[in-house]
Amino acid sequence: MKIVKTNLKFKDLGTAPFAIETPPEHIKLHTVCLLVGKRGSGKSFFASNLLDWLDFDRILIISPTYESNYAQFKRLGVAQDDIFDPDDTAVVQKVVDIVNAERDDLLEYRQKLAMLKELKANIKNPYDLQENYGLFSEFIGLDGNWITPEHKWGGRKPKLAVFVDDAQSTRIFRNRQFLNLTTRSRHQGSMPGDEASIGISMIIGVQNYTAQSGGLPKAVRGNATHMALWRTKNKDELNLISKEMAGEVEPEKFLEVYEYIMSDQDDKHVMMFIDLHKKDNHPSMFRKNYTDFVVM
Repeated sequence: MKIVKTNLKFKDLGTAPFAIETPPEHIKLHTVCLLVGKRGSGKSFFASNLLDWLDFDRILIISPTYESNYAQFKRLGVAQDDIFDPDDTAVVQKVVDIVNAERDDLLEYRQKLAMLKELKANIKNPYDLQENYGLFSEFIGLDGNWITPEHKWGGRKPKLAVFVDDAQSTRIFRNRQFLNLTTRSRHQGSMPGDEASIGISMIIGVQNYTAQSGGLPKAVRGNATHMALWRTKNKDELNLISKEMAGEVEPEKFLEVYEYIMSDQDDKHVMMFIDLHKKDNHPSMFRKNYTDFVVM
C-alpha cells in the first residue's frame, strides 16, 4: 500500500468559523457554549461574568426565570424587549429578526456613507444641490454643513449573544427552529458577497445533559464549541459527555481532568471548562473555573 501524490491543492473558500477577535485569555467567538450543572451550582453567576468579559454589544435572554436572577444580569444592560419566554412559539423567529435588523442597519449606514462621499465629491456646498436639496436633507444640518450618518455600533458589526437558561422541559428544546438556530448560529445575519455574517454566540444553561431528562437535544450537543461542567453524581451522564468529546480528547483523559478539578472540596461551585477550539496561545483545552488552565 502506498500514497501517490497529485498536484491538487485545497483552497479555503469560506469565512472563518471564529470571526470575532477576543482578548488573549478568552475563548474564540462565535461560540455555542453549554453550561451543565444542577440547580444552585453557579451557572447564572458564570454566565453573567462570561457575557461581561466577552463584552457583547447586545444580549438576548430566553428564560422563564430571568426576573429571579436579575441581580446577576442587571449590570449587563439587557433591554426589556430582549427578554423572551422559551414557551413562545415565535421566539426563534424574533431572535432571527433582531439579527437581520442589525444587519440591515449596518448595510443602510454603509450605503449612506457612500452616498455622502459621492455628494461631497460632486457638490462643494449643500446649497449647490438647488432643487434636489430636499432629497438629501438628512445629510444637511441647520447650519448648512454636511451631517455624517451615525450607526449605534460605530459602523462595525455588533457582537450578539443569546443566553438560554432554565429552559429544560419548555417548548424551545422541542422546537426544530431552535435546533437550526444553534447549528447555524454563526451564519445568522448573512452579509452580501463573501463577507462574514454578523452571527450570534449562544450560551445554553441546563441542569441535565441528556434530552431524556429535559436536557440538551443531541443536535445542540453536537454543535458545542465550549462547555462548562459542574459536579455531577450521574456517572452515566458523565461517561456520555466524555464519549461525545472523544473527537477532541480521549474519554480517559477527560475523566482524569474532571476528577482532578473536582477534587477541590473547598470550592462547592468548582467547575470544569472545556474549550474544543482553543487558541494557539492557550496551554490547555481544560480550565478550572474558566480562570485557570489545567495543564497535564
